[in-house]
Amino acid sequence: MFFSRKKLTFEKAAKFNYELDTNEKLKTALKNLSLRRGEMSRKSYLTELLALFNEEGFDLSLKELDMLLLLRKKTDQMLLEQADLRKGGQNE
Repeated sequence: MFFSRKKLTFEKAAKFNYELDTNEKLKTALKNLSLRRGEMSRKSYLTELLALFNEEGFDLSLKELDMLLLLRKKTDQMLLEQADLRKGGQNE
């Protein structure tokens, strides 16, 4: 059986970040899911997590979700480092 690989595009990453930042329905659902995490198996949690994104128009695999979350984390780290550098330069 042949499985085609989907590429993670800039557009998909941008839409993912935009939805995480602005979609109140998604943010509330993710918060509620995280509050139930202790009551669920890892598989159930991940299945529901992917379902939440699918409801918002994403067709993500677990691997793609991991990559998008890692990319978001790295981007946040870079932005924080830049902000810290600017603050440090202002104090001199």
